[in-house]
Amino acid sequence: MRNYEEINVLKETRKNASMAVNAIDALMGKIYNQELAYELTAERNRFRDFERRAEAGLWEHGMMSRDSGVQKAMLWGAIQANTLLNISTNHVADMMIQGNTRGITELMKAKHNNKKSGSFANELSEELMDFEEENIERLKRFL
Repeated sequence: MRNYEEINVLKETRKNASMAVNAIDALMGKIYNQELAYELTAERNRFRDFERRAEAGLWEHGMMSRDSGVQKAMLWGAIQANTLLNISTNHVADMMIQGNTRGITELMKAKHNNKKSGSFANELSEELMDFEEENIERLKRFL
């Protein structure tokens, strides 16, 4: 049972980080504010690190992780639609704040539903949630 719950938390952690990387990639060509571009590049690098660490944890459990092409396409489409008429710095920052907030919520749900997950998955997901909270605080200055 513990193995299953550990895997669930690691999958959610990986998914969360992967979606953030994909969202930032989709937004980067639309950002004209150098400070925001720098901030999001730094965030992307950290999210990519979380993604890799979660993948390594899944690998240890004999699981291979993969991106859902449908989810990635839906995210890209939503970002394109949401920035079609407004690519202002504060709008992009608001989108990223909302994404970080959703990420925290989804990780909390995964942890709540998998209370017996191991320490690696718990620590990694906690670290990611802390990072997302810090992102929200840093992005507020762009609103």
